Amino acid sequence: METLPVPRTSPVPFRRRLPTLLALLSLLVLALAGVLLAAPAGAAEIRGEENVVVAADEVVDDDLYVTGGDVVVDGTVRGDLLVAGGTVTVNGTVEGDLMAAAQTVVIEGTVGDDARVASQVLLLGEQARVADDLVTAGFSLETRPGAEIGGDVLLGAYQALLAGSVDGDVTAGAAALALAGAIGGDVQADVGAADEAGAAWAPTTGVAVPRVDPGLTLTDAARLGGDLSYRSGTEAVIAPGAEIAGDVVYDPVVVEEEAVGPAGPLALLIDGLRLFVTLFLVGLLALWLMPRATTGAAATLRARPWVSLGWGALAVVGTAVAVLAVLAVAVLLAIALGWLTLAGLAAAVVAAGVVLDLVLVLGLVLAVALLAPVVVAYTTGSLLLRDRAPARFGKRVLALALGLLIYVLLRAVPFLGPVVALLVALFGVGALVVWAWDAARRGRARRRADRGHPGASSGDPRYGGSWPASSGPVGSGPVGPGQAGSGPAGPGYGSPAGPPQMGPPPGQPNQRHTSRESPQGPGSPEGPRAQGSSPASPQGRPRPPWSGEDSGRELPPESPR
Repeated sequence: METLPVPRTSPVPFRRRLPTLLALLSLLVLALAGVLLAAPAGAAEIRGEENVVVAADEVVDDDLYVTGGDVVVDGTVRGDLLVAGGTVTVNGTVEGDLMAAAQTVVIEGTVGDDARVASQVLLLGEQARVADDLVTAGFSLETRPGAEIGGDVLLGAYQALLAGSVDGDVTAGAAALALAGAIGGDVQADVGAADEAGAAWAPTTGVAVPRVDPGLTLTDAARLGGDLSYRSGTEAVIAPGAEIAGDVVYDPVVVEEEAVGPAGPLALLIDGLRLFVTLFLVGLLALWLMPRATTGAAATLRARPWVSLGWGALAVVGTAVAVLAVLAVAVLLAIALGWLTLAGLAAAVVAAGVVLDLVLVLGLVLAVALLAPVVVAYTTGSLLLRDRAPARFGKRVLALALGLLIYVLLRAVPFLGPVVALLVALFGVGALVVWAWDAARRGRARRRADRGHPGASSGDPRYGGSWPASSGPVGSGPVGPGQAGSGPAGPGYGSPAGPPQMGPPPGQPNQRHTSRESPQGPGSPEGPRAQGSSPASPQGRPRPPWSGEDSGRELPPESPR
């Protein structure tokens, strides 16, 4: 095969072989990292410099772990060689395994066992000897004539040229594969089609990278001792002089052409219709299942738009920060629990953190993509209909449809669409957050009222309300101190002695009802207001609910102050 400079051609689809390449690369890196981390102190020699050289007369009696820019092994390593660097060259002898991760790996010497390499370019020269298996992942693999591999070859690369000898089987996944040497076993390959374009990118290294045509190629020098089984979009190019002792099995790949959708204005119309239907269905469900939340968020957006915008931005940023914080806390707790040998609890903490992050992310996505446009569209439609709070469900649906139509049309405008989507998301999310906060405050006020504080729901300032107390001395209403229907002070305020009277004495008519017949009833200078009610303030301020004329409510006793 011809050796050419680095190619610069058009792109090639590489998606079918990408998973295999990534899996092999990950396994190699993990294996290298695991061995490096698991190595006990004193069990190997470790070197780390910019340039590491094992001289020709140098012998390393144990394993050698090396990190550096340029690593050259001209001597002998009696154990394994684990190396990570920019360029790795093995001219000497490695009696054990070779595990390398580098940009360029060149083997011109001998590897006594397996070779596992992850690199952009791997070259086995004419004097290279690998006693057992070769496992590699990268961009290019080349074995030159004279190179020997005593075991199997497992490769995942963009291209591979096997001109040396392989005693075992070859399993390959590549876009371009050329066989130009002797292979003692079977060949199983998954390769690209011959009509595919060449690579658009190739690494810049210190060694020449061969150019291999896409697809599977067997030259006149190819000698296969077993079967040839390959899967490709086109048949292999087999030279007349190639020898295959076994069977040839071709599994064609049928490439299904993707259906071309509509383009231009029709595509915009279809996308807009799809978006409108999706949001309209979500809006109908929101108006049906949670009408208070939808209408409440719309009212909040109308009343406080800029507050909603600020809270929307804060909610989005806060959720992102919360996701990162939860993940960091879960990882730190897992590390601490693992250090305490509580592996089961550490796994539970990590799982809980992941689930919580998923809930936060899912909630934010649903709020931004679905609920926020519904709230903003409903608000816009209500304003256009000049009915800020539609009472009938049909009118609410009409407002929603009108607002969504405007939103979809604005989203279809180039350059303006993304800006509209961002603003709608921030306004809508902020309105939902502000409404939820107000609803939570109202719920707390109601619960406080249910625990026995009537002032929480009536407006008493002592419980966060705004009802003002009546003027005048405490406990000195028109009926007198200690009786039912006294002023705001209530019973027990200023009573000289005795329990409060909660009704008329036996045998006497109820003055609460007889006062309606006589404007100037007994003991009342002001008519009906004197019985069972507190005087209204001069400014007509509201009275507490227990002081109405016909309430008939008995005041509970209070402890004296």
